[in-house]
Amino acid sequence: MSELSLTVEARDLPLAERFTISTKSWDTASNVFVRLRYADLVGIGECSPEDRSGESVESVTKELRALDLGRLGGPFDLEGIGALLPAGSARCALDIAAHDLAGKLSGLTLAELLGVQGLRPPPTSVTIPIGEPDEMVERARRLRDHPVIKMKVGFSGDVEALERIREVFPGAIRIDANEGWSVETAIDTLRAMEGLDVELCEQPIRRGQLDDLREVTDATSVPVFADEDVKTAEDVAALAGCVDGVNLKLRKTGGIREALRALATARALGLRTMIGCDLVSGVSASAEAVVACLCDHCDIDGPLLLAEDPFPGVRYELGMVTLPTGPGLGVGSVV
Repeated sequence: MSELSLTVEARDLPLAERFTISTKSWDTASNVFVRLRYADLVGIGECSPEDRSGESVESVTKELRALDLGRLGGPFDLEGIGALLPAGSARCALDIAAHDLAGKLSGLTLAELLGVQGLRPPPTSVTIPIGEPDEMVERARRLRDHPVIKMKVGFSGDVEALERIREVFPGAIRIDANEGWSVETAIDTLRAMEGLDVELCEQPIRRGQLDDLREVTDATSVPVFADEDVKTAEDVAALAGCVDGVNLKLRKTGGIREALRALATARALGLRTMIGCDLVSGVSASAEAVVACLCDHCDIDGPLLLAEDPFPGVRYELGMVTLPTGPGLGVGSVV
């Protein structure tokens, strides 16, 4: 009888250009890839460890290599992964790989496996990182044929930069402060942006301050979404009444299984939903795109920010996302 086996690889993915948010900059994404083997089939998974959550490539790699896969009931024990690892990057990588493997074993795409075949993800936003205002405006100009962009904010002059971007970009604009404002600055800045047709704002203030987050949400007409404040379904429940929506990422939820629970919880509580991403390849993006079929919004442009995607899967055309057609994730260059 075949047994499950796991190999773990750390890999640097150079970016097409420097990516800057209010708290950090990247030139390279340092990600962890896993390959889950059963018989002659391989499922692949990916995560991008988050140092602000206490993770590192080294810690995630060590966590994955220490796993006892014999505790799983077999290659279709997708729920059992939650008992092996807590929510976070390590579980995310294993969970994605397990879903890829289950799809290949059953001959189903991930969309078929999850029961969303025939649905399509919402248009994805494409991100404009923090930079010189002229550069940000020019990037927005180049993206004017896309339906949605996301502008990183939380820097001096962000209102003026948004005003200039609104002049050249006619579509939907989302903003993301990545915890970059104080409560007072968040309220003042969002009120100053209310006339610029902002679709939503992600995580305006530092995580862990739910009363303050509710104050910001109540003070502005710009819809506020939690990001760094939400990982699991339990977090979603705690955010009811504090925000208008939640941005869920597979890296935070620990993969697809918990993401589906968190989405169902958000729906039950009347919260709008978004699937977000990190600086990832087509492995994570293809999984994100399938889950996004159940969401109101998506921001899954990770592969577009890489110099080269080593695992092409989901396809992009002017913000529209097309799912791969092969079994499992359907990504290339897996073995």
